[in-house]
Amino acid sequence: MRNKCLSFPTERGGRENHQMRLAKFLSSAGVASRRAAERLITDGRVVVNGRAVTDPALDVRDLDVVEFDGRRIEPVAKDRLIYIILHKPAGVVCTMSVGKEKGACLADLVQLDARLYPIGRLDRDSSGLLLLTNDGKLTYGLTHPKHSVEKEYIVRLDRPISPRKFARIKKGVVIDDRLAEVDDLKPIKGGRLSITIHEGRKRIIRRLFEQVGCKVTELKRVRIGSVKLGKLPIGKWRYLRDGEIASLDRAKQG
Repeated sequence: MRNKCLSFPTERGGRENHQMRLAKFLSSAGVASRRAAERLITDGRVVVNGRAVTDPALDVRDLDVVEFDGRRIEPVAKDRLIYIILHKPAGVVCTMSVGKEKGACLADLVQLDARLYPIGRLDRDSSGLLLLTNDGKLTYGLTHPKHSVEKEYIVRLDRPISPRKFARIKKGVVIDDRLAEVDDLKPIKGGRLSITIHEGRKRIIRRLFEQVGCKVTELKRVRIGSVKLGKLPIGKWRYLRDGEIASLDRAKQG
């Protein structure tokens, strides 16, 4: 049986009028994840063409008037560039491809109907700031070594680091016949360290400390360029603000 659809006529003024389920419409517009959108609908917080609805499977079209808590939600153009910051939890695989590796992946956390890719990676055991986008130029610019975009991490080690080893890390360590430069290294509260680097070789932070006989037990990225993780809760995401996007554009040109 086909789902009912509260809608205006199929066309108005020659515009295309694509149809999709209401929960998917809200998700693609960035209101919430698909599952969260379903809860918002069943809670009676969504109105379609002036009528409150509680069925997440209801079909709507682009020209329907969809409102959430009194605010009109506009359909998202397919060519819209999307920029997201996610607080990745440890244990989540850094891919948007469901089933590519065992365990939860980014697509389980960011349920938008758009083809997004992470800018750089965090390994399964690491947490913190991750950027996702469909902007290929920005991804290339931020990951290309010539642009030297700073990334700050908070680490906890399996043992206190001696002053000699601390100085060695801060000076930079040769890994795979190439110097891994450290922009900043400093102790912070809780017996942890803040380390800032500008390169993105695989597992580079963990490998830096391995060179001096220390094991990283916790690794969290808190900043890329001037974009900070801040108080974004673990497992949650938000759209980047215009100023943050502009700062990343400037960083990729540096």
